[in-house]
Amino acid sequence: MSAKNEKIAIVSRSFWPESPAIGEALLLLAESLSKDAKPIVMTQVNKGFTKKLKSFGRGKNVKFLTLPALTDSSSPMVLRISELLLFTGFTFTSLVYHRPDKVYVATNPPVFTPLAVRWYCQLFDKKYVYHLQDIHPEITSIVTGKKNFLTRLLECIDTKTITKASTVITLTEQMQSYITKRTGKQLNIRLLSNPAVQDSNQTDNTSLERIKGFVYCGNAGRLQRIPLLLNSIKRYIQEGGKLPFVFAGGGVYSDAIQELAAQYQNVSYLGVLPAHEASNLLHQYSFGLMPIEDEVTEYAFPSKSSSYIFSGCQVIAVCGKDTSVAEWVLTNNLGYVAEPNIESLVSLFHEIKKNSQSGFNIADELLKELTPQSHADSLKSIIVKG
Repeated sequence: MSAKNEKIAIVSRSFWPESPAIGEALLLLAESLSKDAKPIVMTQVNKGFTKKLKSFGRGKNVKFLTLPALTDSSSPMVLRISELLLFTGFTFTSLVYHRPDKVYVATNPPVFTPLAVRWYCQLFDKKYVYHLQDIHPEITSIVTGKKNFLTRLLECIDTKTITKASTVITLTEQMQSYITKRTGKQLNIRLLSNPAVQDSNQTDNTSLERIKGFVYCGNAGRLQRIPLLLNSIKRYIQEGGKLPFVFAGGGVYSDAIQELAAQYQNVSYLGVLPAHEASNLLHQYSFGLMPIEDEVTEYAFPSKSSSYIFSGCQVIAVCGKDTSVAEWVLTNNLGYVAEPNIESLVSLFHEIKKNSQSGFNIADELLKELTPQSHADSLKSIIVKG
């Protein structure tokens, strides 16, 4: 339990209500800490944040230090980097002014804001917990295809931030192994899965009457093998396949998805959906598509995975069999793993069409672990022990 009146800062741009999974978990964490300590949340918010807190009766006895959100994923890179640096400066000055005893910091934004936390904690002899939800700058280098002096410098900076943390949290054993290899040290690393989006209006029953078909919900970006997925769907339909495919979310390949949807009746693109609508969509279909580049699994884990399982969707992972994603799906009997090529995917689509629809039983313990409340409880335990 936290010492009474101990100040604990939570630093992350992923926050409620815009982030309904991790953001919800962090708000629950702050509310729980407020019973025994003085939580301070440093984040960026959209207009009306304070009104929403009051309207939903959230965040009581929590101090919020906020900057307005100035950009989104479609903003020019220069503006997004400027905003990152602005938030980093805001974080450092806020920490120095309020002097928390412990700090929790996540990788949104990466490298620079955790660096500001490290500087503060070194300056005032405080402790911090570093939550690596993804590992930078490696994951950025995969997107850009570039490794240079700057990326090596950023890696060096972040490695030192990792080694100075009292506790490091990450998602998978594969990510843990990479962190140990990169730092060259045996660190205090805890594993914690990402939480799922939990719609309070949605039933927990995972054996609902579902449409036998496929849903993709999330970012359609460069790391998600979207061209491979779209070409496989096209081949499947050309071979007479009738099962439906539904896409929701934004990303660089959203136009390509729209084009495919315009070509074929059994492909739909719904655009970016509010969290509750996305949750409802996942409850309607039997299979959730989860393609990911193999290299990425060393540095990240698909955030949509938890929401698929929590909604009762069987997972169709499109990746190599030696990745942490494939291991997670197969070990927990959560669905199928298709090798990342057109033939394997098309064959699996046809196989699923032939198979009779069966119930999907998920262990209660796994479902509980994926709730934002369980995530918040785990974070609190780690932070308090420090």
